Amino acid sequence: MRNWYTKLNHAVKQTCPFVCLKIPLVCFKSPFIRPLIEKKIPFVGIRGFTLVEMIVVITIVGILAAMAGPNMWRFFGQNRLTSQINELIADINLARSEAVKRSTTAGICATAVNGTACAGGNWANGWMSYYIDPATNATVTLRLHQQLIGNSTLTPNPGAFDIVYGKDGIVTSGTGFYDLCDTQLRRFRRISVSATGRPALVTLAADAC
Repeated sequence: MRNWYTKLNHAVKQTCPFVCLKIPLVCFKSPFIRPLIEKKIPFVGIRGFTLVEMIVVITIVGILAAMAGPNMWRFFGQNRLTSQINELIADINLARSEAVKRSTTAGICATAVNGTACAGGNWANGWMSYYIDPATNATVTLRLHQQLIGNSTLTPNPGAFDIVYGKDGIVTSGTGFYDLCDTQLRRFRRISVSATGRPALVTLAADAC
């Protein structure tokens, strides 16, 4: 009889070797998934990267940065020029529209460095849009523009340090060209202010300054 049970148990193990085991999985002394610290494989055997590989990667990154750096510097410089000339055009248009709307004298003038009043001398120090209050004859500030950043210069060519509009929106003084130049980038933008008072961006065959 004992031999018969032994043969039956052996046959059951062969037909269902896993789920039919008498000892459940929780009774095994060793877990099926062992943590890494329990393995006998040392950590130094896990391969990373060598010093030579790191030097090669750093060299490739340096070459790519050297190739892309000047282009990025030129890209940001041109964007800065475009932004600054657009701000100047917007402030001139603001002064012109306020002159017509308020039926009074208005204008835009160069200021001292980050100043709050007209001070002819250098447009790159900043400028101010204003109008003259008809009731009090006082100068009212519309908008202040701070000193130009970067290596930008703004020069009348010819022109003036004060563009003045009459109540009809016609320029009474300050017609001419105004050149915005980046001395390091060697690129510039030019606007013209005609007698009608409308500022316009001038397209040039060469924009080097």
